[in-house]
Amino acid sequence: MNVRALLAVALSTALLLRSTVAAAQRHHTAPAPDQNAKPPSDDEEEDHPTPRTEPEIPPPADPLAVAPDTRERIGSDWSAGAPSPEGSLHQVQLFPYYEERQGDYRLRMIPPLFIEQTRGLPDRSQGLYGVPQAPDTEGLYGLLYYRRRSPRLDMDLVFPAFWRVREGDNHVVVAGPFVHREAPGENDNWLAPLYFAGSRTDGGYFHAPFLLTTSHWGASGAFTLVGPYFRDRTGSNVSMGLAPLFFRGDNGNVEGNRRTYTLIPPLIYYHAEHEFDSSFTTVAGPVIVQSNPKRDVFDFAPFYFHIRGKPDSGGVSEEHTTLFPFFHYGHDPSGSLFILPGFYRRTTPTSDTVLTPFFSQAQTRNGATSLTAIGPIVPLWWSYRDRDLDVRSYALAPFFYTSDSPSGHDWLTPVVGRFESYGESRTWWIFPSLTFTSNRHGWENDLHPLLYVGRSDDSSHTVVAPVFWDFANAKGRTTVGFPLYWRFATTADNSVVEVAANTLYMQKRVAGGTDWQFHLLPFFSYGENPTGYFWNVLFGLAGYSRDGAHAQVRALWIPFNSGPQVTHIAGIEPP
Repeated sequence: MNVRALLAVALSTALLLRSTVAAAQRHHTAPAPDQNAKPPSDDEEEDHPTPRTEPEIPPPADPLAVAPDTRERIGSDWSAGAPSPEGSLHQVQLFPYYEERQGDYRLRMIPPLFIEQTRGLPDRSQGLYGVPQAPDTEGLYGLLYYRRRSPRLDMDLVFPAFWRVREGDNHVVVAGPFVHREAPGENDNWLAPLYFAGSRTDGGYFHAPFLLTTSHWGASGAFTLVGPYFRDRTGSNVSMGLAPLFFRGDNGNVEGNRRTYTLIPPLIYYHAEHEFDSSFTTVAGPVIVQSNPKRDVFDFAPFYFHIRGKPDSGGVSEEHTTLFPFFHYGHDPSGSLFILPGFYRRTTPTSDTVLTPFFSQAQTRNGATSLTAIGPIVPLWWSYRDRDLDVRSYALAPFFYTSDSPSGHDWLTPVVGRFESYGESRTWWIFPSLTFTSNRHGWENDLHPLLYVGRSDDSSHTVVAPVFWDFANAKGRTTVGFPLYWRFATTADNSVVEVAANTLYMQKRVAGGTDWQFHLLPFFSYGENPTGYFWNVLFGLAGYSRDGAHAQVRALWIPFNSGPQVTHIAGIEPP
């Protein structure tokens, strides 16, 4: 008996004893009256009131019952259904028949033609331990017929042609392609794949794939599709169309934020309006017209583009004109841009940039930085300087590059280069792809794209592409010898997953020891943990597992419980 049951029995006993004593005090025999006694006066009756009795508190009908809101607030240590059967175990073995009985539990089988398990059989433990008061029987008969009978769930399955399931008020019948379902306020009728129909308290659906028709509706919206026609409604928002010829949408807003659109792809026509900001967009072939409170746009794609600002209604004073590919000029409060073939000029209050095929110059931050480049088309000589940061860079392409700053020094030639950040890192590059790097955290040597070796603090890596990878750190290690060997180890729980050809080994640390498994795929599996072990042939064609007092047998991939289930409550082991 678990701890909660003991507490409940003790509480019920105390309440019964208390009510019994109170009743005895209230109904005890009074002494015989004295014949010579004088009748009491009214004053004497007031001086001797009737003694008070203790109130009666009847015991609860179910001491272990917990209200749903209380259970949700405080939680529960036990939610596994009925407790394990109580009493002695009786077994009958008349080959090939086997039966075992314990309390309200019974298992009968003639493998593999007949397997049946029942809980809730008449037994004295029903009143003592709160086991099911009505039988719950499930069984597999003749390999194809499965039957379940219980107060909550009934099932009849003749695989694969017929299914009948009752779960509470929900009834489902499946007979080949026909499906019928009934529930309070709901029903479904299917004849797959011809049609699917159903109704709900606030809507329903209808689907006929061969008629290219589908529809579903409810309180919040509806959708209908019949061939190329569709209509979709969500609240007051409606979209409809005849694909690919016509599309129309309207959000139906009557509070000043209405939005509409119309799209006619064959005419290359699109029009949309937004009531809130008084804006619209219209596309008619190559002509694009847009307007909003801040600007107007008129384009004749892909040659002419024009934007004009509206400073009087919240925009800025701007205008941009493009005649592609010959000319562009634009200005706004932040600067101006002028482009001709072979010439670019951009000016702002703090910068001035000129780009040409032979000479380019850029100055920013009011002249604090400057870049000068000279060369036919591609710059052959350039010079960069940042006076604020004291950075200078020079290059004579493709022979030499150098850069100096207070934080480091770099230089590069076609065959070797060196890049250094003082006190931080140093990298050497040697033609064609060899690099040596060192920094305050470690080092790394690479021969791209084949070899990568390095260490950074407590992490290291070794890669020989494409056949070997090894990465290690304080949390674990990953090693791959492609394609036959894979190993993943984690330090936190001492877990390992290792694959070698068609073998798989897994382990991890659990309470009380180590949980490990070995699989020779797909033929055989075996594993152990601190409370039990298991073995399987062909992933459960035949198998057995034990976890403490609970055992399970697998036959034809179907699990059967072959022993009592033990429930753990609040960390207390069962007797």
